[in-house]
Amino acid sequence: MIGIRDREGTKKKILKAVGHILKTRGFQDIGINNIARESGVDKVLIYRYFGGLQELLHAFAEQGDYWPTTNDIAPEDDKNIKNLAIPEASIVLLRGYLRELKKNPSAQEILRGELMSKNELALETAGTREKQGRDLINLLDLEPGLRDRIDVTAVAALLSAGFTYLILRSKTSGTYLGLDLNSEDDWERIENALDQLVRSVFDHDLKFS
Repeated sequence: MIGIRDREGTKKKILKAVGHILKTRGFQDIGINNIARESGVDKVLIYRYFGGLQELLHAFAEQGDYWPTTNDIAPEDDKNIKNLAIPEASIVLLRGYLRELKKNPSAQEILRGELMSKNELALETAGTREKQGRDLINLLDLEPGLRDRIDVTAVAALLSAGFTYLILRSKTSGTYLGLDLNSEDDWERIENALDQLVRSVFDHDLKFS
């Protein structure tokens, strides 16, 4: 077991163990005993440094390594996004979110655990995710008139919830309505359909505004 001399190093080991368990075994195995075994740290030190499981999960959520950052989702800077037409900017953000979530097992486990039960880590991370969602929508710099005509937030919620479900389903069932959720070709079909749906929303607005 590791002693108390390297306090910060030990805390990092503990937090890393939380992430590893989340990524490889899921929410159900996150507990003080499992974290102690994974990190090689006496559980007494976990209580000493963090206070308990809830405080430890709060610290894990604060470090933000479990979730794609805004820069991951929109690698172009804010100025470039705002220079795009609204449909193209919306597609960049939605595609970016889909691709980052698809390759991030920790983020998937957080969402899966949140759907299964009301747990401490989901509660800790929910606020961060909500803020990021609002920040991404704000990157679109929507004019007030457009906001009045199109409920962009609701549209984004429906589309992102749809592909989030498909990503989570791909871990337990390989197909959905004939789509192979383990095939990159079929994921490209899903992304193309996402583009079409976004464009149709804004095209409809242009025709009737």
